[in-house]
Amino acid sequence: MEKSIKKKRFTKKEVIGELKNISLVLLGCLVLAFADAIFIIPCNIVNGGIDSLGIIVNHYLEPIFNFNVTDIVLAVVQMIFWVIGISFLGMKFSIHTLLGTIAFPVFYAIMLRLNLVENLGIQAMYLKNTNPDGSLNLAVLMMAGLFGGVLSGAGVAFTYLGNGSTGGTDVISFIIAKYSEIKQDISGFVMDTSFIVAGIIVFKDWELGLVGVLSAFACALAIQFIYIYANSFIITDIISEKTDIIQDYIHKEMKHGSTIVNVVGGFSGEKRKIIRVLIFKIEMSELKNFIGAVDPNAIVTFTQAKTINGVGFEPFTVSSKERKKILKRYAASRKKRKTNEKNKPTIK
Repeated sequence: MEKSIKKKRFTKKEVIGELKNISLVLLGCLVLAFADAIFIIPCNIVNGGIDSLGIIVNHYLEPIFNFNVTDIVLAVVQMIFWVIGISFLGMKFSIHTLLGTIAFPVFYAIMLRLNLVENLGIQAMYLKNTNPDGSLNLAVLMMAGLFGGVLSGAGVAFTYLGNGSTGGTDVISFIIAKYSEIKQDISGFVMDTSFIVAGIIVFKDWELGLVGVLSAFACALAIQFIYIYANSFIITDIISEKTDIIQDYIHKEMKHGSTIVNVVGGFSGEKRKIIRVLIFKIEMSELKNFIGAVDPNAIVTFTQAKTINGVGFEPFTVSSKERKKILKRYAASRKKRKTNEKNKPTIK
């Protein structure tokens, strides 16, 4: 009976966690689609990513079909990349990215076809600041690039926090990381740079290209600020007379494990216990307030950790090629060490 109750609680926790992840991925896709529909795509700002491909393709197809086809291009390319992901990364990864792959182009298509940019009055602002040659005023273009970049970065960061992805070029980065030693951020940077260069060539407009670089920079900063801040880790050491109460709160309310370290006071010689727990930075205030409420005399230290890898935190990311190389080198080193020990002369 006890086992079945534990299993039920674990399932409930899993469901809540999954719902939270789904909500974050959907929110991220919604914010990203809003940035594209209001700022990035109406101004033809090529700042990298799959939306830049949509802008470039639409530049050639819109005069032919006489309507904006960016949403169709995004949907088609998203599904092509998703199928490629199944082939190279497996069904598990592809199912994980399916939500973002579908949600992002759907949200964008709805905003585009409802003409959200005009209904919000943004289109009137663009028209008012359009030069006689049809180009947008540089100040307004820069503003659109910055706002669009920040919102795009926020959207991507939310999907990452939900352990998801918006799909698109992220899939290619994952494939490159899996089959080579090139990290995802490096390959992503190369692809984004390629799109920006392609945009400069297609539109023959250096101002537009430089605004694209500025927008990409704003996007990267937003991702770093939101995602890195939320995923920053804190090592917390707690010395308290209320060890049991604090541990119970950490385990049941914060859903974290803990480690007990037995220590002896250097001055008093008293035997004490230190609770060590790894928490996210955004949880620091919650834990500090609880400890202050139950034991104002507790001593607590919070130490910033650059990264924590392992169960419950950031998984280890090692390419299959690198893993084979490490294990092969370790096996050879171990074999050599055993041989040396075997051939070592014994002293009688």
